[in-house]
Amino acid sequence: MDKSALTRATDPSSAPTPGYLYNDISKSLTSPQTCVETLTFLLGRLSKNNPHIKKKCLKVLAKISAHATSRGMMKRCVVQNPNAISAIKEALGYRGSQDAVTGDQYNVEVRE
Repeated sequence: MDKSALTRATDPSSAPTPGYLYNDISKSLTSPQTCVETLTFLLGRLSKNNPHIKKKCLKVLAKISAHATSRGMMKRCVVQNPNAISAIKEALGYRGSQDAVTGDQYNVEVRE
């Protein structure tokens, strides 16, 4: 598990995650154990109350689950972990505090 890449990919800023990080994270998933560790880290980040972190965690999960180098290991880890499924379902109904400038836009992006 590349913890520094995961931290950079899910930072709390509104800047988009660089695309090469998705490839680097996917290539680091070489065994089912690293998939479980990565999923545990992302679920911990997903529990934060920042909409930018939530959106980026969900996007990282989606990208690395669909990446060919993970060979479906990440999909299996997510499906076999009931905490992951409930955390993703909670994100579908996420209602955070509204921003003074953008309003509810960031919260809507998490729900999408």
